[in-house]
Amino acid sequence: MLMLAVKKKFVVEHTLAGIVLTGIVALVYHLFIPERYFLWFPAIPIFFYLFGLFYIGMFTFSIRLGQDKIAMTYMVCKAIKFILSAFVMIAYGFLVRHEIVAFVGTFIFFYFAFLIFETRFFLLFEEKLKQEKKNNEKTSVHSNNSASAG
Repeated sequence: MLMLAVKKKFVVEHTLAGIVLTGIVALVYHLFIPERYFLWFPAIPIFFYLFGLFYIGMFTFSIRLGQDKIAMTYMVCKAIKFILSAFVMIAYGFLVRHEIVAFVGTFIFFYFAFLIFETRFFLLFEEKLKQEKKNNEKTSVHSNNSASAG
């Protein structure tokens, strides 16, 4: 039940962050550097949005395997994101070749923005899991003491 609420919260916050970031960057291109705008711009926020959905799916799966798998899942997802991101930037540079510097700069901006968002979200999530585990242990100890006293 907790994971369903966390997943829903992540998707809502991730969607809002993606919309806000995309709007801000699009506005900057439109108002300040329209000559640097490139047609593949919308693909960047879509890439990171879809990767965020992949993240939450992986975390949902890892929770089913056990809470001790969260850190490993986080690291694996970060490695996959890094490798895919490098591949996308290299492929763009070789295949599209239009405004490469603008593409890479925008891509890196989104990479770090979503990295910060996801890291913050999952650190808070892990903290909540630890707190819940502590509360369950206290409740368990309290109920065991009450049972043995009676």
